[in-house]
Amino acid sequence: MPTRNQAAFIERSVASVLAQSDGLGGPLELVIADGGSTDGTPALLERLAQAHPGVLRWHSAPDHGPADAVNKAVAMARAPIVGWLNSDDLYTPGAAARALAALQAHPDWAMVYGEGEHIDLDGHPLGRYPTLPPVEAIQRWADGCPICQPTAFFRRAAFLALGGLDDSLRTAFDFEFWLRLFRANPGRIGFVPQLQAQSRLHAEGITLRMREVVAMEGLEVLHRHLGGAPAHWLMTHVDEALRAVPFDTDPATVRARIAELLDRAAGWLVPGGADEVRRSLVAHRGLQLARPDFMADVYADGWAPPALALRLRQPLTPYRRLRLSGRHAAPAKAALQLRLNDADGRPLWTGHVARRGAFDVQMSLPARTGGQALSMTLHAEPAFVPAQAQPGSTDRRTLAFLLDAVELH
Repeated sequence: MPTRNQAAFIERSVASVLAQSDGLGGPLELVIADGGSTDGTPALLERLAQAHPGVLRWHSAPDHGPADAVNKAVAMARAPIVGWLNSDDLYTPGAAARALAALQAHPDWAMVYGEGEHIDLDGHPLGRYPTLPPVEAIQRWADGCPICQPTAFFRRAAFLALGGLDDSLRTAFDFEFWLRLFRANPGRIGFVPQLQAQSRLHAEGITLRMREVVAMEGLEVLHRHLGGAPAHWLMTHVDEALRAVPFDTDPATVRARIAELLDRAAGWLVPGGADEVRRSLVAHRGLQLARPDFMADVYADGWAPPALALRLRQPLTPYRRLRLSGRHAAPAKAALQLRLNDADGRPLWTGHVARRGAFDVQMSLPARTGGQALSMTLHAEPAFVPAQAQPGSTDRRTLAFLLDAVELH
């Protein structure tokens, strides 16, 4: 378990590890590598080690990041089977026993992994990780990482044979290691088709805190192992960057930053990928609709999800009305029901679009003084999944309507 300044979460993560001893039929050890925490983590670890003598071992010293910490912890470990859990993630009950049983049943397997899910700061489920079993995973690396990292259990010998994690990477070291492991062990990666772990998403975690580094390192790793990364890897980061508009940045800054990243990443993309990114940026409806004081989180093609996030920073003379122009293009002929709520879920406006086709709706905004931030959600129903409603479609997004234009008055 690598950790640094995670005192708010680590006790729960440790408890989820120690609970794995049930059903293992053998000893379990927990090795924690702390990167020099300053939030009271060392004192907490000492207390936990005294409560679990001979089971929990730890050390604390500055390191080169989480990859270095994992490498050090694996080097200290004595068990031949190793799981790797970040100090804000959780194992599900019985995860280690299921992984061990799979590895014992298949002594040629180098690693097993299973299903994972994301949880929020308070441990509430956010949705399943898009896991793929090994046969499909090997064909889909260019689409994204098919392994939820904390679900993996591997043979320590296989980890050491590959030299461990690449500690020059700050975020994509697990993705890069899975690629090396799969390539070095064809047909020797197993799968446990059960929920094995929960990965926590919160503002201080690597996944959310270092999104730009995540994107660039992912491109670099795909270029290193597969010869190039598809354009959608960078376009996904565009959508993430736009979620900071207008409270933390503005559209012009996002465009300039993406242009800079594209210059850096052009050599890592597949042939023609840089031109594809440029064309996609021009056509991106979210970028087209973005304003220095307003953002609607539509998809790149203009489709809105059934819960569309709207963010507004009021000018000195506050806006009073918001007008949305769009198209009711869902396959169903039912009326499109719309409901605008504030950040606390309180209703601000309700309306409907009676029939399919173009529409304009105008809604009153709550009274605000100039300069205040306003977060809202526009709920729309019915929604649909194109892959379920349209023959031949592979689009599995849940969609509600197309947004064409925004006006504020």
